[in-house]
Amino acid sequence: MPSRRQSRIVAMQMLYQIHLTAEPIQLVMEKFWQSQDISTELRPFALQLVEGTTSNLETIDAELQATAKNWRLHRMPIVDLSILRIATYEILYIDEIDAATSINEAVEIAKSYSTPNSPKFINGVLDNIRKKHEEMQ
Repeated sequence: MPSRRQSRIVAMQMLYQIHLTAEPIQLVMEKFWQSQDISTELRPFALQLVEGTTSNLETIDAELQATAKNWRLHRMPIVDLSILRIATYEILYIDEIDAATSINEAVEIAKSYSTPNSPKFINGVLDNIRKKHEEMQ
């Protein structure tokens, strides 16, 4: 059974690449699948995350900007921003995934792929988004 964390990592890598290249999303995804040896079992959830995040990017970025008040999105490390965007998408749009799970997964991915300070930062931002989202429901 494929790991959802592995799919999240793949989605983070694709969002990173999309951010850097400014190429059409479908082209980036096609090139990514061709250049990476990734199990086909990981693709469905990774694609759901990438497509859902990019389709709702304006709302997600507005939520992140409102929550990370002292940080501008363009100043955040791209890895952190990609992780935050995926987890925010999960919290706001995927009801069957518990917000605590999304936050934990984001923190764990940050521990492996970002700076030593990133997990704490990501946890704080996402926890505030979770609280705000729960209050609105």
